[in-house]
Amino acid sequence: MSTITFDPQKLVGPINDLVKVQLPRATTTALNQALFATRKRLQEEARSVFDNPVPFTINSFLYEKPVQVEDTIRARVFVRDDAPKGNAPSRYLDPQIRGGKAYVTRFQRSLLNTVVTQIDGRQTQAAQRGTLLRPSASDRVRRNRYGNMAPTQYNQILSAIKGGKSSADFQDAGAVPFNLRGRYAYLDEEALDNQYFVNRFRSYPRKAGIYKIEYLQKQPRFYRVMTQGSVPTYNSKFKFFDLSTQTITDEFTRRLRSQILR
Repeated sequence: MSTITFDPQKLVGPINDLVKVQLPRATTTALNQALFATRKRLQEEARSVFDNPVPFTINSFLYEKPVQVEDTIRARVFVRDDAPKGNAPSRYLDPQIRGGKAYVTRFQRSLLNTVVTQIDGRQTQAAQRGTLLRPSASDRVRRNRYGNMAPTQYNQILSAIKGGKSSADFQDAGAVPFNLRGRYAYLDEEALDNQYFVNRFRSYPRKAGIYKIEYLQKQPRFYRVMTQGSVPTYNSKFKFFDLSTQTITDEFTRRLRSQILR
C-alpha cells in the first residue's frame, strides 16, 4: 500500500474566510475527480501493458469515494480483491505489479488436490508442485476472443480428471472404453516414457501435461492441450503505485485550484 498526504492550504496559497468555507467541499470534489481520472489512467495502462486483457481485468481498478474522518478527508484506489466465479484480480495482478512468481489459479490448485493413476499404476497429483499448466498451441484448445482457453474447457478438464479417468485406462488399446471420446487425462513424464505412449508419439515431443483423447478407427489419439512447466517469475511491469501516485497528485492539485478559483 502506498499513501499520499496533501495539505490543501499549502496547495492553494493564502487562505481567506471565503476560501476557508469553500475548502472542505472543494477538497472532496477535487479528490473524487482525481480518483476517477486515476482509474481511467490505470485502465489505459493495462490495455497498453497486457496482451488483450479481458474486461474483468480492465474493470478491476476501483476507488472508494472521499469520506471525512474528523479533520481528514480520505479515499483510496485499489485492485478488486474478490471474484465470485474465478480468481481475484488483486492476486493474479500482484506479480505484474510487485514482481514475483505467477499466481497459482483456482484451476491449478484443483489439479494439485486431485490424484490420478498413471499407466504404470503410480498414484500422482494431476499436476506437480512448483509447476504450472499452460494452454498449448494445439488446435484442440478452444479459445475465446481474448486468446485464452475457454472457461468451459477448463471445466471439462477438471470434470474428466476428477471423474477418475487416467492414463491407466489406455494401457490396452483394445479395451479402451469408447465413451471416453473427447475426455482428458493428465500424463506425467514417467508415464510418457512407457512404450504404449512412445509408439504413439513418434512425430512430436512427449511432454507432461493435460491430453485430450480422440479416436481414429477406435484407436485412441492424444493431443496435448496444456503443457506442464516451471512457474514463471515476472518483473514488475505494471506500475500501479507510481501511476496512481503521479495521477492523483497532478489531478488533485489542478482540480482543487480550479474549484477554489472559480
